[in-house]
Amino acid sequence: MSDSRLISSASSITVGRLRKRCILALALIALLTVVSQVGVQYLIASQDYDSRVVNIAGRQRMLSQRITKMTYYIAQAESAQSAAIFRLQLAEMLSLWQRSHQGLLRGDVDLGLPGKNSDEVIALFKQIEPDYQAMVTAARHLVEASERGESISQDVQQIREHEQNFLQGMDAIVFHYDEEAKAKISAARWYFLILMTITLIVLALEAVLIFAPVTRRIRHDMRTLEKKEEDMHSLFSGNPTAMLLVNRKDLAIIKANEKACDLLGAAAEEISRNDLRSYLDATSDTNGVFLDAIGKHEPLSSYEVVLLDAQRTEVSALASIREIDFAGHEVYLLGLTNISELKKAQQTLEYYATYDEMTGLLNRRTGLLVLENALARAKRDRRELVVCFLDLDGLKATNDRFGHAEGDWMLRTTAKALTDSIRSGDVAVRLGGDEFLMIFHDCPVAEATRLLARIEEKLGAVETRELKPFPISVSYGLAAYDPVLHSTPDDLIAEADALMYIAKQKRKQPAAGA
Repeated sequence: MSDSRLISSASSITVGRLRKRCILALALIALLTVVSQVGVQYLIASQDYDSRVVNIAGRQRMLSQRITKMTYYIAQAESAQSAAIFRLQLAEMLSLWQRSHQGLLRGDVDLGLPGKNSDEVIALFKQIEPDYQAMVTAARHLVEASERGESISQDVQQIREHEQNFLQGMDAIVFHYDEEAKAKISAARWYFLILMTITLIVLALEAVLIFAPVTRRIRHDMRTLEKKEEDMHSLFSGNPTAMLLVNRKDLAIIKANEKACDLLGAAAEEISRNDLRSYLDATSDTNGVFLDAIGKHEPLSSYEVVLLDAQRTEVSALASIREIDFAGHEVYLLGLTNISELKKAQQTLEYYATYDEMTGLLNRRTGLLVLENALARAKRDRRELVVCFLDLDGLKATNDRFGHAEGDWMLRTTAKALTDSIRSGDVAVRLGGDEFLMIFHDCPVAEATRLLARIEEKLGAVETRELKPFPISVSYGLAAYDPVLHSTPDDLIAEADALMYIAKQKRKQPAAGA
C-alpha cells in the first residue's frame, strides 16, 4: 500500500473516531437534559400534589370543627325550620368531609389527591379512624333526626367527645405531610446538585477527550488546507500548460496563469476582467458545441476550440475542462494547449497528401478515390460520366534537351490550362510523369470534347505567346461510362488510355510522313 493510501486510511479512521466521540458527547448532553427536565417536571408535579394534600388535610380539620359547631346549632335551634336549614348545611359539610377523608386515604382525581401515603401517615389515619367513624355516625343521626330530643343531645355529645382526638390526629397528619414535602424538596435539591455535578464532570471530560481533539484536528486540517491551497496556487501558476479558473455560473474568468497570459496576449488582470466567451471565436461551430457541453456540465478532454487573443488573432487550441471546488465555489479548471503550429503542419501534410506539389492538381491517390465515388454515383443514379486520359506530348524530350526547369514549366502550364477550361464540378488529376486524368460529372461526350478543344486552344495561345524552343500539346482519349463495360475505375481509365494511345499515334503519323 502506498504512503498516500496509508495517510488517507489513517485520516479516515481518525475522523471516524472523532465523529463517534462527538455523537457520544451530544447523546450524553441530550440524556442529561432529558433527565433534568424529567426531574423538574416530577418535582413540580410532586409539589403540586403535596400542596393539595396539605391543603385538604388542613381543610379536614376545619370541617370537623364546623361540623361540631353545626351540631350545636341544631341542638339549640329555636324552630323546626331553623333546624332543617342547619341539617341541610351539616349534610353538605359531612359529604365533603367524607369525600376528602377517602381522597386522602385512597386518592381522588377530581380533588387532585394522589392517595399515595407513607406508612407513617397510614398509621396516623388508623389511629383517628374510630374517632372519625364515631363523628360520622353521630353527624348522620343528626342529619336524619326530625325532632329535638335526647338522641340529639347524645349525638352532639358524642361528636364533642371524639372531636379533640380527631383534631390532634389531623394535626399530626398535616405536620407529617408537611415534613414529607420538605423532605422531597431536600431530596430534589440533592438530586439536582448531583445531576449538576455529573453534568459538569461530563462536560469536563468531553472538553478533554472530545472537544480538545476535535479542535486539534480542525487546526491540523486548516493548516493542511492552507498548505494544499499554497501548493495548488504554485501548481496553477507554474504549470507549463495554459490554465484558467472560470466561474461555473457566468463563465467569468477568475484567474489565469502565466502560460495563459502568453497564449491570450494579455495580462492576468485584464484577462480576469472578461469572461470565457470573449476569448472564443463566435463564428466557430466547434466553439458553439464546446459552450453547449459546458452548459450541460459535461467533462471535456482535448476538445479543439478556436481562441481569439488580445489582438483578435485566431489561435487553435485543445481544451480540457473539469469541475473543481475552489475557495468554496464551484469553478471550471480549463487547460489550453496551443496547437496552431501543429494545425498548420497538419494542413500542410493534408495538402501534400491530397495535391500534386508541382501542378496543384489532385494527386493520383486522391484522384482515383474521387473517380471511384463518381463511378458509384453514376451507377446508382444512372448519371453520365466521362473520363479523359491525357498525355503531355514531348515532356521527356524537353527535359533532356532543355532541362527539367522547362519540363516543369510545361507541367504547370498544362495544369493551368486544364483548371481554367473545365467546369466547376469537374476534376483534374495528375497521375504522375506526363499523365493527367480528367473526370467530367453529368457530362456528355460532346461537351467533354468541346472542353478538350478549349484546353488545346489555351495551350496553342501559350505556345505562340511564349515562343519557347519546343512545342506544348497534349494527346487524350475520352471514355464514357457504360455499366456493362466498366465495373471498376480501372476499366474506365484503361479504355481512355487506349484511346489516348491511338490519338497519339495518329498525331505522330503526319510528322513521320513529312
